[in-house]
Amino acid sequence: MHRPILSSLSLAAFLACLSLPAAQAQVTSNLDDLPQAKPAPSAKKPVPAPRTAHTPAAHDGTKPAAQKPAVASTPAPAATPARSAPAHETVPEVPPAPPPPVVLPPPFVPVQLHPPVPPADVTAVADAASRTESLPDGGLRVLFPSGSEALNADSLKTLQAYGAELSHHPEERVVLIAHATLPGDDVSMPRRIALARALAVRSIFIHAGVATTRLYPRALGRPDAGDSAHADRLDVVIETNPADPSPSANGLPK
Repeated sequence: MHRPILSSLSLAAFLACLSLPAAQAQVTSNLDDLPQAKPAPSAKKPVPAPRTAHTPAAHDGTKPAAQKPAVASTPAPAATPARSAPAHETVPEVPPAPPPPVVLPPPFVPVQLHPPVPPADVTAVADAASRTESLPDGGLRVLFPSGSEALNADSLKTLQAYGAELSHHPEERVVLIAHATLPGDDVSMPRRIALARALAVRSIFIHAGVATTRLYPRALGRPDAGDSAHADRLDVVIETNPADPSPSANGLPK
């Protein structure tokens, strides 16, 4: 009498089990089989981690015991010596042309140009004991008393006429070699007297029309020990300008 009731309960329990959702089923998995995220790229290659042995999950739903991974001993890489940069032994190139010259800008204020100041006019001294004489090569010699640079009227006229003749020969240059003596061993004062004589003759020639660029005064002071000429003198030496070294002067095109 009770058996039909038990059969109906067993059938109801079986149908209830079939109606359970699939999400309520128990699922076990191994975490080591899941895909791992890729590491970010870096300049140094990372050392791969040791792989653990695969342990299947138990069929009864229990998690297996954790096992220590076997780490293989990897020798450290030997340090490579740093390579030094090769030394440059090449010779620097020579520039094809020199750098351009530096051009200075003109001044920002106007610069006044003054004409050269003419030398002072030489006047004759009546009681001066000077005299002139001609030299064999066409020059002129002026003789002075010791310690004086004064010229009398005759010496002044001779020098003025000689300067006027020099003004017509611009190809010649005039060297004024002056000597002077004084008692004693002083060297400076005789040279100053010789310079005053050379400047006086130079002034006479400039007023006669000779260009200043053609006159070369030389105050030598005391003459040398072997000089037998008059000690207090001024020699007007005429020299010819050197030839023009440019190609056009020799008839060649520039």
